Amino acid sequence: MYPRVYLSMEPSPFGESSSRLSAEQILNSIKQEYKRIQKRKHLDASYQHSECCYSPESPSSTMNVSSMPGTSSGGVSPTRKEQPLFTLRQVGMICERLLKEKEEKVREEYEETMTSKLAEQYDTFVKFTHDQLMRRFGEQPASCELLNLIISIFLSHWQYFKDLGLSSAF
Repeated sequence: MYPRVYLSMEPSPFGESSSRLSAEQILNSIKQEYKRIQKRKHLDASYQHSECCYSPESPSSTMNVSSMPGTSSGGVSPTRKEQPLFTLRQVGMICERLLKEKEEKVREEYEETMTSKLAEQYDTFVKFTHDQLMRRFGEQPASCELLNLIISIFLSHWQYFKDLGLSSAF
């Protein structure tokens, strides 16, 4: 006996939507994440600096921005060129964040596609049931047998969608 083919040869609905990130998109994301990390470090450092240097008795005291850690009043220091742009930990954090964002997008696309496919399947099932009822009973007035059939079909549909966790749709 030959195995049945259950999967259709239609292209995947996820083929078009789950495109790869371009090098430019990755670079932009890394730059944005790096700015976020630097901003957090800068805010933490300035918060610590303001705690130790701020005195509530002098309301006119201001902080000198050029004396804050992470800022410079001059040009780029010569040692800055020798340092790597990112540490291994920062690269790991950036990649982790990028992966989470991509995973969320894929999850949303998957949910949307599955919901639409399920709705299509349900519509097809309802049309099929309607056609079967019309073929079997035509335009005859409703009888007990017809009502029993309709109720049993409805209950089987309801049980099917309840098993899928979609009974709230009814």
